[in-house]
Amino acid sequence: MAVITFGMEFEIQGLSPAMASRSLNNAGIECDQGHDGSWSAKYDGSVSRGAEVISPILTAPRLNEAHRVTKALKTDGARVDRATGFHVHIGEQSLGFNQDSTRASGSHLANLVINWYAAHHAIAALVAPSRLHNRYCEVLDEARAMLQADYSSQGSRGAWNGNRYVSLNLQSMLSHGTVEVRLHQGTLNGVKAIAWSQFISAFIDATCNKSLSAIDMVGINPFRHERGTWRSVAECHTLLDALVNLGSLNASTGDWLKNRANDLNS
Repeated sequence: MAVITFGMEFEIQGLSPAMASRSLNNAGIECDQGHDGSWSAKYDGSVSRGAEVISPILTAPRLNEAHRVTKALKTDGARVDRATGFHVHIGEQSLGFNQDSTRASGSHLANLVINWYAAHHAIAALVAPSRLHNRYCEVLDEARAMLQADYSSQGSRGAWNGNRYVSLNLQSMLSHGTVEVRLHQGTLNGVKAIAWSQFISAFIDATCNKSLSAIDMVGINPFRHERGTWRSVAECHTLLDALVNLGSLNASTGDWLKNRANDLNS
């Protein structure tokens, strides 16, 4: 099985890129724009008075770095608000990477698109309501999701080009060799960041390697998010249970995420 790789992007307010870089270096976390294995901080147009702090390519054991990174940034005055997001990248090898074609399997990518948007109202229970009508992470309706999936199954780059400001960004395949999930609100909580990253990885693993289908899953009413801002805690629990039962998600993480959905929707 291919090694799953992650990328984390923390949008923050209150610290410039130079200040954020200095904060991490002072905490013993290498932050160097020119080194592939280090964190970096840069200007981001969607954050007017802040920065985007970007991880190097991480494997699962290195996800814990999020605890130290977020703690260092908070200590030096970083904050998040409704303008900030937390983005997760998953390497294309997790989607049935074909070394001969140097791109992810079209059928796996198509299944991921359909699953993601079919279950979006369940996934949405894990994020702040403000992210559901956000111009930086638009949610595709059923017709557009199916069209993108059809293009993906044919290996068409038309499925990837275009607007990257969507919940599930495929354009990142061209620029970074990753799928980017842009749905989560800004956070400086390492536990949240890691749990969300593990959820994304589990969702992709279940879709691409274990034949999960959000359309056929009992307890998931597909594409229900088309009914406005609908978020379903019950269906979120169903989805998390499915990921745990398939062995894609750790049971303790699944329980933590269930409690998170309950708290966000209470």
